[in-house]
Amino acid sequence: MSSPDTRAVLDAVDAHFDTFVDELQQLCRIRSRRQEPEQMAAAAEFIAGSVRRWGGTADIVPWSDSHPYVLGEIAGGQRALLHFNHYDVEVEPAGDDADWISPPYAAEIHDGKLYARGVADDKGALMSRIHAAAAWRLAGLTPPVTSRYLIEGKQWLHSPGLGSFVEAHADRLTSDGTLWENSWIDANGRPLLKLSEKGVLYLRLSVRTLPRDLTSQNTILLASATTRLAAALAALQRPDGTVLVPGFADGARPVTDAERDLLAEVAFDGDFLRGRAGVTGFLGGLDDRQAAVAIRTVPTLTVAGFEGGDMRDDVTLGIPSLARAKVEIRLIAGQDPQRVLDAVRKHLADSGFSDVDVEVMATSRPNLTDHRDPFVTLVADAARRVYGTEPVVEPYTQWIGNQGVLAGRPIVGVGVSRADSGVDGPNEQIRLDDYRDGIRHVVEVMAAMGGTA
Repeated sequence: MSSPDTRAVLDAVDAHFDTFVDELQQLCRIRSRRQEPEQMAAAAEFIAGSVRRWGGTADIVPWSDSHPYVLGEIAGGQRALLHFNHYDVEVEPAGDDADWISPPYAAEIHDGKLYARGVADDKGALMSRIHAAAAWRLAGLTPPVTSRYLIEGKQWLHSPGLGSFVEAHADRLTSDGTLWENSWIDANGRPLLKLSEKGVLYLRLSVRTLPRDLTSQNTILLASATTRLAAALAALQRPDGTVLVPGFADGARPVTDAERDLLAEVAFDGDFLRGRAGVTGFLGGLDDRQAAVAIRTVPTLTVAGFEGGDMRDDVTLGIPSLARAKVEIRLIAGQDPQRVLDAVRKHLADSGFSDVDVEVMATSRPNLTDHRDPFVTLVADAARRVYGTEPVVEPYTQWIGNQGVLAGRPIVGVGVSRADSGVDGPNEQIRLDDYRDGIRHVVEVMAAMGGTA
């Protein structure tokens, strides 16, 4: 069976593009920050209304440990395409609002770019999936696939409610392929297809050595909690970041030669990162090509925070009785969070730190889609037709996320932004031309899926 002719649908994208952009602007004007429940609810209502406006059905589903989910569907052909996105913003450090060229929630257009907090991550990608299905109906055609929408508003970054939500609504989330949250166009104008996400194991370590802080004249006699916890952390890794926990990387999936070849095509701006970090080189003396592979394929441990003792701006005389630290572990495909947790606890105990309490704050499983999967080939072919260039397939990514709850199905990340879209700073933006191409790309994916026997 051949793929449906998309000419009328792509013409509909052009004819109604101003309407699509206006709707995106309306969503971006909703300040859907996780700490503002009313704004989060308003965003969920708007998204559900958009799915309904374009001929679909949508439910707003409250759920534990989450802001409301939007579960939607725009009916079409027998095969199903699942879209996973989120509507919360400020996922990365947001920077100072005063540095914007226009207010971050004004959603203004300047020089062909739409500026808004959250437009690149993830509202632009989100609405492009709805508008792609809408374009078929606007062309007077039935979409060749049924589009299903799983759209979350995270209450916590690690989405602790997502697993139970997916399990409870599995019958409405079946699919023949999944388009994951987001990706972007690289500096050479090539669409980047992301095939994986790292998992996370986020821990809080704490130790108490005294019932309360006591005077430091007793330091020779009494143990300091800060000293003890610092020593425990030093037992976990070297100053260069090398993890010392036996079995830490057990199960990690080895990178194949073919995957290394694919990673060699992924852009990596080492000069930009070194300049931003104010350093002249990377740990271990890695060159840019080695760094591009390592940042994606090596599990890491980061001491994300440390507190203990009296930090007032004064000379204080005390032995800290309690100290805490946060530790973030990023996992790559093949690693199991529980197995890594067990290894950390055993290593601390074996190193003489059995008194250090280890609390799990967050966890998610890593996931990877094989780059040889037919769905990946289909999405890549659709990208060639729209962008007129060879897409870049990224088999391993730097991101942490929750793909693991959808494991067992092919997942590809595509998007409408650029590497310089400013997700983690002021002036977050997307190019309107990229938004148009993002819609067209999803239209072509739908056509190809519908034309697959």
